[in-house]
Amino acid sequence: MTEKFRPNLHFSPRSGWMNDPNGMIRKDGVWHLFFQHDPDSIAHGPMHWGHATSTDLAHWDEQPVALYPTDLGTCFSGSAIETDDGVKLFYTAHSRTPAGADYQVQCLVHADADVGVFESDAANPVVPNPGLTAFRDPKVIWHAASGKWVMLVTEGQSIGFYGSADLKNWTHLSSFGETHGRHSEGPWECPDMVPLTAPDGSVVWVLIVGLNPGGYALGSGTQYFLGQFDGTTFTNANGPDTELWLDYGRDYYAAQSFFERNGTETPTAIAWASNWLYARQTRTEAFRGVMSLPRELRLVDTPDGLRVACHVPAIAEAGIAEAVLPGTNRTDLMADLKIGDELVITLFGEREPSFIVHRASKNRGRIRTIRHALDGLDHFAHDYAVDLPWPENGVLDLTVYVDRGLVELSAADGLVWITNLFFPADPEAPLAVRLLEPANA
Repeated sequence: MTEKFRPNLHFSPRSGWMNDPNGMIRKDGVWHLFFQHDPDSIAHGPMHWGHATSTDLAHWDEQPVALYPTDLGTCFSGSAIETDDGVKLFYTAHSRTPAGADYQVQCLVHADADVGVFESDAANPVVPNPGLTAFRDPKVIWHAASGKWVMLVTEGQSIGFYGSADLKNWTHLSSFGETHGRHSEGPWECPDMVPLTAPDGSVVWVLIVGLNPGGYALGSGTQYFLGQFDGTTFTNANGPDTELWLDYGRDYYAAQSFFERNGTETPTAIAWASNWLYARQTRTEAFRGVMSLPRELRLVDTPDGLRVACHVPAIAEAGIAEAVLPGTNRTDLMADLKIGDELVITLFGEREPSFIVHRASKNRGRIRTIRHALDGLDHFAHDYAVDLPWPENGVLDLTVYVDRGLVELSAADGLVWITNLFFPADPEAPLAVRLLEPANA
């Protein structure tokens, strides 16, 4: 351990800058995580694609840099798929116009059988820019019902859908989002879309979109939409004003799911555990940027309607359980509270609480999340609450994953997640819990 805040079981690069997860794919039992990477700086310079692999989603081996800038530009975010002809990567080539404006096109790269050698397609760019300033982050999926590949692309304040039979010739199908969900001055980013089976057996498509700024808390956030996709158009199942969040913390952004050729009913996603408000200022030296734990996505019925819940996959939980490492642990709690009671969670041996769980009524509760200001990190402090339904049995389950400052709290059987970075004096100090009852109880 050479860096105080380098996590043990969350991926971080050996050196250099890292942000969005890219090109995530599982092939031959190996999970491939590509990522936005500047190998020469921790300050976010020219984007490459870094590459890491794992067989258990808890221990990662960093591989050589996969994609380098070309004449078309640097390598912004994208995705990966597997076909009969091998693994294909899609990314945005980013450059500047003579006037200094962003110029972005979508490119195709072919990987060898071991996903270790990469060759750009001669036809690049396979999707030219249609005249948009923000036109990036291609997520390619297979839509079996319509028998074609579908590419989701950021269009600014909407997500564009393109269709293709051969991965090289793409046709614009539709756009979604300008009047739905939350928007800000920044574009929607890093789209993803997966089908999930609802408790009633129906298939519901989950469209995931990064928003920066304008998240649930300050800065970056990851929202999602539930609906139907017919191969051409995404139709929102909720009203345009409905806002749903994959994570309510400050540090969960650009979530992407792994492509698995044979499909899965429980897709697995990983996000960048940081926030653009202070990502360039975090307190590490050789590297900057960490990834979240992997999370399986599923649909659950709640008093508020159908929602996405997440769980750490069993294979990753096994790796966490086996790892006895300083500053890395999982804590399970049961908040058996009367109305008005509070459960206070204090991290890293500090005096002030980081989370306060409050039972507001028979059926509702909230989790207050608190983080204090740190010199040199802009807008790092926060104090806000997340409302949630209280379980019918009266006991709220909580799981807190701590990894040398990176904290992921799960509540209500994975319905609510709060991911926050901390930079404590002692990242190895234990968690403490105490019960507070109302003064007039």
